[in-house]
Amino acid sequence: MASWAFAAIAASLCFAAHYLMLRAASGRIGDALGGFALEAAATVGLLVLVALGPRNEVPTTTAGVVWSVLSGLMITGGVTLLFLAFRLGGPVAGTGTIALGGGVVLAALFAPMLFGEAFTVRRVIGVGLGLAATVILATERPH
Repeated sequence: MASWAFAAIAASLCFAAHYLMLRAASGRIGDALGGFALEAAATVGLLVLVALGPRNEVPTTTAGVVWSVLSGLMITGGVTLLFLAFRLGGPVAGTGTIALGGGVVLAALFAPMLFGEAFTVRRVIGVGLGLAATVILATERPH
């Protein structure tokens, strides 16, 4: 197994719990306030990690800070829109697949152009399967 795979699998468990908890909160708090509460809790958690966690072996650069802030703003928009989608009745399987799966598919398509990653047959198949999963789960009819 690749060295990064364990962290990615653990992250997937965190994201799964995140989607389930976000769905449970939607309709019980305003979309923007829900996003704020989520982001505030994340901020506190990250501050604890920065204060008590292991020291980073990667030097901090201005570009790193700017890209991190911009990424955070995209997460803020995404989380607020997820609150809206769930409040409007979106099922976890379809909504999560469109939001997260769609994001992964788009990132997989743009990463070769932006970061010089290989555009392989495996990537094409993976993107195709991701698109198929998104369509199948997003068009599921409620019972």
